[in-house]
Amino acid sequence: MNDLLIEIGTEELPARFIENSKEAFKSLIEESLIARRISFEKIEVFGTPRRIVAYVTNLSGKQEEILTLKYGPPTNIAYDQTGNPLKPAIGFAKSQGVSVDELIRVERDGIEVVAYEKKEGGRKTEEILPEILKETIQKIPFPKRMRWGYETFEFARPIKWLLVLYGEKVIHVKIADVTSGNVSFGHRFLKQGPILINNPREYFSKLKDAYVIVDDKERKRLIVDGINRIERESNAKALYDESLLNEILYITEYPYGLKGTFHNSYLKLPVPVLINVMRSHQRYIPLGHEDGTLEPSFIFFANTLPKDERVIIRGNEKVLKARLDDASFYFEEDKKIDLFSLYEKLASLIYHEKIGTMKEKVERVEKIADYVARVLDIQQPDKVKRASKLLKVDLLTHMVGEFPELQGKMGRIYAELKGEDKEVSSAIEEHYYPTSTEGKLPETRLGTIMSISDKIDTLVSFFSCGISPTGNLDPYGLRRCAIGLVRILVEKGINLSLQELISIGYKEGEKIRNRLPLDDVKHELTDFVVTRFKYLMIDRGYDQDLVESVIPWASLDLYDACLRLLTLNEIRSVPDFEKLIVGFKRVFNITKKMEGTYEVKKELFQKKEEEILHSVYEIKKDPYLLLMKERSYRDALSSLIEFKDPIDRFFEKVYVMVEEESVRNNRLALLKNIKDMFLLFCDFQKIKSD
Repeated sequence: MNDLLIEIGTEELPARFIENSKEAFKSLIEESLIARRISFEKIEVFGTPRRIVAYVTNLSGKQEEILTLKYGPPTNIAYDQTGNPLKPAIGFAKSQGVSVDELIRVERDGIEVVAYEKKEGGRKTEEILPEILKETIQKIPFPKRMRWGYETFEFARPIKWLLVLYGEKVIHVKIADVTSGNVSFGHRFLKQGPILINNPREYFSKLKDAYVIVDDKERKRLIVDGINRIERESNAKALYDESLLNEILYITEYPYGLKGTFHNSYLKLPVPVLINVMRSHQRYIPLGHEDGTLEPSFIFFANTLPKDERVIIRGNEKVLKARLDDASFYFEEDKKIDLFSLYEKLASLIYHEKIGTMKEKVERVEKIADYVARVLDIQQPDKVKRASKLLKVDLLTHMVGEFPELQGKMGRIYAELKGEDKEVSSAIEEHYYPTSTEGKLPETRLGTIMSISDKIDTLVSFFSCGISPTGNLDPYGLRRCAIGLVRILVEKGINLSLQELISIGYKEGEKIRNRLPLDDVKHELTDFVVTRFKYLMIDRGYDQDLVESVIPWASLDLYDACLRLLTLNEIRSVPDFEKLIVGFKRVFNITKKMEGTYEVKKELFQKKEEEILHSVYEIKKDPYLLLMKERSYRDALSSLIEFKDPIDRFFEKVYVMVEEESVRNNRLALLKNIKDMFLLFCDFQKIKSD
């Protein structure tokens, strides 16, 4: 066994490409090795701006052999009575490239036949690796791919070198007109020239000597250590998240943390503007305090070991100053604008060519929001109208034009500066929440209404035009939009009919041309949103079978389905619950073809177990229905658990399918009514039982 090292050297890779490409490359290598029956201990993949590296530990020297039987003719025609081979046996042996003596006799489908036990595989790993490399490298996915020179091969950026070592042996392969070898390259500026790699084990140390920290975890530790050091020196808190940390990770091969400053006068800019200019555009880390105030300083990482730190610091401060000057200009200009004057100008801003303008979208959102507010009994028609008018106007401001990430935030800030109602101002920013799968939700009631309404309009508008995510492609962020809608309804405890919301959204979109029929939109979009609910609940640790059991109710009311799920999850540990599921499935299976309602006639009972089960049903039915109406789901489910013993005794003592039709139908009617009662809660048939 030897270790395998693969290094794909490239021109500068975009930081956002690297993380996903690493994971995909790892999976591709793993799948390819397993498919070829080549064993290994583990696979690690690393990434820097100039290389993607795979390291496979203890890769077997050859693929595992497998024995397969090749079947020939029956033995009674393959051999004569004395066991001598006849033409069928000789012909079969020849077709397999073996002698007759190597044939064996086996039984197949009750008949003795001639067979040959053929060994397959066993090829040397070094012979197979070139085909694995060609197969996997060209399949690494990137958001965008390119060609270069006369090559038809596509990759994220041109491949400059290829290093492939299996132990001390170079694996020769040619990809994108680049031939593999045992040569790597260090830091672009600090260590120029080729570096000879004799075996995989020395690779990381030699690259480190050449000012390249290949191991992502080690590089990230250096970055975090640098941040912590500057925090201590500055007596301030670094304001960053994992996303920014990963960006810095993938734009550096040898990160070196430094601190820069800017003039105090720029602190008059809103904090979100300062943070955005530093983080999103320059990948700088702002320094601030717990109270939300900022220091006139920042952390940045150079991808080098500077000879003179002051030169690099001044250069980065100069770049930031230019950005902050632009932001200051935009801010001052925007403050002169009457926000409501921008509303009409939204008619010139195309939302989507098939859907219409941003003004038309805002008009739809206002009407949907009015409906949502009425259903939730929130009497704020004036605020809904005012917030709707201001919802998207910041898209036409200078600041958002230059820094799109500030949409919503600048709308709130400008509205506050104009003396707008606080809840209206907050709703302008909050209607975009959550901005990520785990992002924060709207805090105000108005913000919640506007967020629900905007998301419903977005989803209905696109789906009604036949535009929906396909595979990994989701250019309009509809999955994120649907997850946001689900989270708001579920986590804020809002009872709204998903079907009704879709109908209202469709009704208000009547100006959109060439729409699909409402029923088609309802079906497709409901399934799409409910699927997001399903996976969100599973991701949060709920058993898949329990989630599946409440899915039919999710299409009606997501929060209601969640309440049922929470109750099932809580009561699942009760011993009788598992046994109840078994009993219910017996009830379900014997009545699954029955539809409609049935009358039970007491006078047809012949066994006391029938009477007891019916009595329990009669006593429990009305209180159960009331508990369901009040959404007292724990008490309702506890009520169903009390059916466990009567159902068990019924099936122990009562034979349902008796010859006497009236008695048989009466017993089926009793079970059908009980089944219907159970199915008001969830689809118990979906719940697993031991």
